[in-house]
Amino acid sequence: MNELLHSLDWVLPLRSDLVTPVMRFFTLLGYEKFILFFLPLGYWAWNRGVFLRLLVLVAVTALLNAWLKDYWQDPRPDIALRMDHEVGDTFGLPSGHAQIAVVIWFWLAFELRRAWAWVVSGVVVTGIIFSRLYLGAHDVEDVVGGSLLGIATLLLFAQVRHWSWWREAHGLWHLGLILLAFLAAWLTWPGVAPSYVPLLAGLMLGVLFGYRQLVFSAEVATWRRLLAAVIGAGMFILLQKVLKLAGAAWPLDPQLWQGLRGLLMGLFVAAAMPWLLIRLGLLAVQREPVPESLAGNAA
Repeated sequence: MNELLHSLDWVLPLRSDLVTPVMRFFTLLGYEKFILFFLPLGYWAWNRGVFLRLLVLVAVTALLNAWLKDYWQDPRPDIALRMDHEVGDTFGLPSGHAQIAVVIWFWLAFELRRAWAWVVSGVVVTGIIFSRLYLGAHDVEDVVGGSLLGIATLLLFAQVRHWSWWREAHGLWHLGLILLAFLAAWLTWPGVAPSYVPLLAGLMLGVLFGYRQLVFSAEVATWRRLLAAVIGAGMFILLQKVLKLAGAAWPLDPQLWQGLRGLLMGLFVAAAMPWLLIRLGLLAVQREPVPESLAGNAA
């Protein structure tokens, strides 16, 4: 059993010049660069309520993943087998790619409630998980552990949505609970907490504030959605470049800067960019009251 969970000898014969680019594509779908790009696009051009809930799920499960990695300190496969060198000296169990892939794609399928969505999600999740084995970044134990934690996250959140106290609670209570979870993780971190802990906390604060301040709908013509996505993508890339320059120019504590960076990104995603897209006529303003609960089905 130990050989099955930790050996990658069976993967090596599967490697080829034809398969490797496909595996690199799938593994890219699990990295922070793609996720922080994909979630805002969905928020602007598809459904703000769905992608708000998804952002909360991703932030919480990513926090849990990072904490457990540093707690268990399980080494990754031998570096001689590795084709993905972006992981650096981080630990292996649980696989963040597997855990977050399960959360993102299966939750989207759950929200859509369409058979084709489950098929597509299954293919994407399987591809991402296998890519981590193929590229030598994780062993079987890592991806199984990550997958199970991802499933547990989904089941827990689906259950919480049915709790009356959660559904009826003011959105500020939700925000407080989420930030309290980040603070508890920070104070109990086994070692030094990584910089993306304050980044995620700031991002959540900015997004939830913007979500309550500006209500909009992407129920517009398809071409308007696509144009909104293109403009939003370009502006988001520009924002990252500006923040990179600002981080190099401002002599702030690294952890403080990451929190501020996350806050600015959250406000950009949920307030500044939707405001611009509304002014351009690519999104529609809703006149209904701002939904207070994260558990609702607001568009």
